Amino acid sequence: MNVVMTVCFALVIVSVFIVLTRVEKGPSMLDRAVAMDVVTAALIQGVAILTVARSSRELVPIIAALALVGFIATVTIARFAAAESSEDKRILTREELAQILEQEEQFDDDAAPVHDVDALDGGEAVDFDVIRDGVGEEAEQ
Repeated sequence: MNVVMTVCFALVIVSVFIVLTRVEKGPSMLDRAVAMDVVTAALIQGVAILTVARSSRELVPIIAALALVGFIATVTIARFAAAESSEDKRILTREELAQILEQEEQFDDDAAPVHDVDALDGGEAVDFDVIRDGVGEEAEQ
């Protein structure tokens, strides 16, 4: 019986390491969510193996709590994934991120922003208060 428990525990640990590579590589957020759900299930399996190995029922509430946490986490991620656009669901690769950052650097401008292009009169800013109040017209008359 000890050998069976050891083999089962070793298989659970190996499966966790395999699934952690899926968590790292993705490619989408939903892939990572499913992988984390499998990690939670593997944690439940590990606690179940310990419960059987110790021949006690003390860890059964922990198994129930882990199952509840796994369920709530999955439902929460599914809720947020449904609200995202198709472009936001995917996590960018390093090459895509580098390409986007390079494009942003090309458009980077250190000049002061011009908020109202129509407010420029031959390169000079127009004083709209003068125009509104008619002060400039009175000075001309």
